[in-house]
Amino acid sequence: MALVAALRRILESAAAGTGAPVPRRARNWLLLMGCVLALASGAGAAADGELTIGEAQRYPLSRSLTFLEDPSGELTLDEVLEPAVQARFGAVPQRGDGVNFGFTRSAIWLRLVLHAPPETQPDWLLELAYPPLDSIELYAPDGPGLDRQAGGDLLPFSARAVPHRNHVLRVTLRPGGSTTLYLRLRSQGAVVAAATLWRPTALWQHDQAVYGVLGSYFGLLVGLLLYNLLLYLSVRDSGYLIYAAFAAALGAGQAALSGMGAQFLWPQWTWLNSVLPAAAFSAAAILGVQFARHFLSSAARLPRTDRFLRLQVAGWTAALVAAVTLPYTATAWLVTVMAMLSVGTGVVVGVVSIRRQFAGARLFFTAWAVLLAGVLTLALHNAGVLPSNLFTANALLIGSAFEMVLLSFALADRINVARRFKEMAQARIAAEHALVGALSQAQQRLTNTLHEREAMLNSLVEGIVLTVPGRIEWVNRRFAQMLGYPAEALVGQSPQQLDADHDGWEDFRLAARAAIAATGSCRAERRLRRASGELFWVEMSGTCLRGRDADASVVWSVREIPGRQAAPGEQRHRAAGAGST
Repeated sequence: MALVAALRRILESAAAGTGAPVPRRARNWLLLMGCVLALASGAGAAADGELTIGEAQRYPLSRSLTFLEDPSGELTLDEVLEPAVQARFGAVPQRGDGVNFGFTRSAIWLRLVLHAPPETQPDWLLELAYPPLDSIELYAPDGPGLDRQAGGDLLPFSARAVPHRNHVLRVTLRPGGSTTLYLRLRSQGAVVAAATLWRPTALWQHDQAVYGVLGSYFGLLVGLLLYNLLLYLSVRDSGYLIYAAFAAALGAGQAALSGMGAQFLWPQWTWLNSVLPAAAFSAAAILGVQFARHFLSSAARLPRTDRFLRLQVAGWTAALVAAVTLPYTATAWLVTVMAMLSVGTGVVVGVVSIRRQFAGARLFFTAWAVLLAGVLTLALHNAGVLPSNLFTANALLIGSAFEMVLLSFALADRINVARRFKEMAQARIAAEHALVGALSQAQQRLTNTLHEREAMLNSLVEGIVLTVPGRIEWVNRRFAQMLGYPAEALVGQSPQQLDADHDGWEDFRLAARAAIAATGSCRAERRLRRASGELFWVEMSGTCLRGRDADASVVWSVREIPGRQAAPGEQRHRAAGAGST
């Protein structure tokens, strides 16, 4: 429960630092991780160093082992068998199905006494279910079988006593007697003695399920990798390519940790068993951080966080170089610390993304939270804080499987969001096209109507003139014929140029404006001049197009007065409305 309380204090500190509460779902996920870690750390009773074989198919040995730590790593079996050294064997720190000594440079000696009843079958298999162990030596000085066997991931796979992803050694018991076994373990990484004694048929039956689960995991990774590669080739979004590379790097690291790589991929290249876990996980971390940057568009939306993420990419690049050049122990600690930092950062960024309602943020946060639980559990397991069992030894594998699926869902959610935006954009474009079409049709109808009206006006026997203050805007064909000008020549001219009485024009204009301002219409008789110079009288009737606005356009109806003769100097006009010419 101390882990849960610590996580709760961290959440409260984060809320105080940001000034906003941590989302409830995020808080519950983090507390759940604490509960998982707490449940994985329970303690048990001490071992007595002896085990009596019965009718069971398998016997976990952690409760029956005693151990001796050899800091120098130079003790031989003969020295270990001396009474003074035998007295130094003590009970192992018992906290689960496996004995975990964490990262240590010491050689660890384990002693086990097996009592076999007379009816016990003699042939058994001893499994050490921790593939990263470098060196394993099994001694049976008083047994009926081989007195020494070797194992470990530094041996070529073909040299193993039993072809298996874990380290499996043959044990021959003495029915009706006792057999004392000594195991010497040494490794650059964590020293874990997850030892189980199996009847051969029981181990093979157990392997069917285990290999099936591992096959499903790697099949899932390959499927996600290929699926995202196809998506990348289809949409050319680099996020899918980064995700596919991330899955490949993570799969390579898990293949090394699970022993599947040594068995099926690089059985003779033993150096990969030491180099590849740290190198592959460093590469996966680089790609994971880059994926987070791309997925959240952090450079644009979270610039400060993006700078910190770029620093992590640089740190992981250095870790990748160190994994190839430095001893495994130093690199393992570096990768462990940086993994907790990076995955923790992913969780925090996920919380921020949820608060800002980024697309796919909830799935992104959940994926990194699950991976954080796996990384923390494996880190505490490797440090010897948590016991070694099926859950703690495979925490990263379990967490990464869930993370990969959740990140795939997050990418799919992004696709759905992009599709919705595309559909909205297409609907908006369609609406705009429909509006443009409607406007075009309306404009066409208006143009047709104008042409029809113009044709009607041109067919009238009277002249029609549209004027604005100071100039002619439009004339019909009859008015142009009346004056003997082309219609185009009249447009834009001043009406005064057509009037025969230039001196009296100003008086007429003022009288017409007054009439329009008073009643909105105007009537007058004026004498005009044809293009040939001939003078003739017309009756003009004007109507303002905008009420009584004397500055607006006026439509004039012009009718020639035939046979009218004017006295010398005569120019008559009368107004009965409004207008301007």
